Amino acid sequence: MTDFKESDEQKELLNDAFKTISSVLAELRDQGLPDEVIFKFGQSLIQHYDPIEQRRLLALSEERDALFKEANDL
Repeated sequence: MTDFKESDEQKELLNDAFKTISSVLAELRDQGLPDEVIFKFGQSLIQHYDPIEQRRLLALSEERDALFKEANDL
């Protein structure tokens, strides 16, 4: 697995993502949703917006595609 090093761009993307997530969670809280629901939804948002996780998943997908292509060529 490839280790992704933090760059200024990644930090900026994460900061923007966390601002977006915080805004959404505050709206849910203001609507009166239970804390447990907000927490679970917040976790899914963090995973969705995490650019490092997205890159990891993309690399994993490309790796699997290459393996399937190689297997089909056999």
